[in-house]
Amino acid sequence: MTLLLLLITILLLALLAYRALQRALRADPFKKRFQNLYPPSKTVTWLSRQGRRPLLAHLYQPPDWHHTDKRPCIVLFFGGAWRVGSAWQFAPFAARLCALGAVVVLPEYRIKSRDSSTIEEAVVDGFTVIDKIRQSADCLGIDLARISVGGGSAGGHLAAWIATGRHPNGSHAADGFKPSSLLLFNPAVNFPIDASAYKGYSRRQKFSARALAKLSALDPMLHLESGHPDTLILHGDQDQLVPVDKVEGYAAALQKQGAAVAMTIYPGRHHAFFNQTNSLDDFESSCASLINFLTERDLIDSKVEPTHS
Repeated sequence: MTLLLLLITILLLALLAYRALQRALRADPFKKRFQNLYPPSKTVTWLSRQGRRPLLAHLYQPPDWHHTDKRPCIVLFFGGAWRVGSAWQFAPFAARLCALGAVVVLPEYRIKSRDSSTIEEAVVDGFTVIDKIRQSADCLGIDLARISVGGGSAGGHLAAWIATGRHPNGSHAADGFKPSSLLLFNPAVNFPIDASAYKGYSRRQKFSARALAKLSALDPMLHLESGHPDTLILHGDQDQLVPVDKVEGYAAALQKQGAAVAMTIYPGRHHAFFNQTNSLDDFESSCASLINFLTERDLIDSKVEPTHS
């Protein structure tokens, strides 16, 4: 009887621990922090699915916005290893870019903790939301020739995939759309396959590299072609999830294809250093780099004249 009670107790504790972990995975600290500080102009359902949670998108529109405008558009995908994450992550960036005249879209996509989804399904969602945005250009008041796409970590991976113009099965997108620019914050790219490449990595970097190597078929670096959009990359040299040499290799591959790459490596910084919740200074620096990159390419306006009366 004592052994039975012990087993029951262990099972109950394991169940409680599992439920606590599930709650933790679904918690949204970014929403708690940013919902009131950086409220969007509106939140819309961009994808409804019977029996599944709807996928939302936060829209940030300038104060003098009108649907007949031709504004630059910036789409930013959140990170979270394709398992967790929040569309609120880039809210501080969205507010800053919106103040400079851009329409900013922060979309949700399927993640494992909430949707039991795969990385392939997340990539499909990335392409689908871009298609929805382009189809809604007249309602959103955006310029189809000035759509930039970016994201952090796993969200950077989605953006990088979209920039290749290929769907997960390797086929080209039907109309060959590619964004005007690619904006990457410690992106998950250049998945290492050869274990000899791990030399000098920390234990945590080796663990992450082995996990990413299993996803090598989903590496956007395998599909780089000429005509790739100019790319901004911000990365920390102490990143334990995406080692800096992998991002440097990705940047070199982009340059071989003729893409202009603006890359800043932040010394001593770890993964997700750019989040405002981690460092105000690094957020401001990252935001300034982002704005300068877009301004130099006429992909954001410091002042937009309304096109309506």
